[in-house]
Amino acid sequence: MVLKYDESKCVECGFCHRVCPVTISIYDEPYKKTAIGTPEEMKIESDKKIIVDMDKCVWCGSCTWICPGYTLELLINGEKKLNLVENGSLPEFDEEVRTLENGNKVRKVVEGSITITCNEKDTKVIDKFCEECAVSAMEKKGKEIEVDKDKCILCFKCTEAAKNYDNISVEVHRDRFKNIKGEPSSIWNGIMLRVLGKEGKIKGIMSRSQNKLADAVIRLLGREETEGES
Repeated sequence: MVLKYDESKCVECGFCHRVCPVTISIYDEPYKKTAIGTPEEMKIESDKKIIVDMDKCVWCGSCTWICPGYTLELLINGEKKLNLVENGSLPEFDEEVRTLENGNKVRKVVEGSITITCNEKDTKVIDKFCEECAVSAMEKKGKEIEVDKDKCILCFKCTEAAKNYDNISVEVHRDRFKNIKGEPSSIWNGIMLRVLGKEGKIKGIMSRSQNKLADAVIRLLGREETEGES
């Protein structure tokens, strides 16, 4: 099993580490554990945008399934394969695909809304904030920031970036996935809540053996967790 990561396509959206079943405590607390994330989140020094910890990865393909930039690719015996989709545990869904100026493709998989409040007077700071968007959905209009709703993929990049700007705030509502197909299993509920931001923190979990979502994913993949594995 190989998880390929093409950094040149990564839009730093933040979806991959939110769907990862190994990830715990993901919104208002520091990560206790995750198999995928930024170097800062993984506490690893690296110039890469995303790091994958192969020792923690359970090879479920959830990150590949959600990735808007087609950045991650799970190969099993040399073949692109998403077992959780094939066995009906995760659904297929409608998506809007477009091509960015650099030639890379990006897709929008959730519906919702975004509101940016800008009280910044320095237009250079506003320009810098607009450049934070990897899919070119933000533009400065006078001293306001306008979002192109057709381009915005409702990811987590600008909300994370706004933490570094005193006079700019972002509110994103991810209401639902685009039309899903099939009748997915109960793990879909847990993953969906994480992506939509309705449930981000799981209190009291200190190891994967206590992580019900990860345990459920492992069972659906037809594997049992090894004794003592964490």
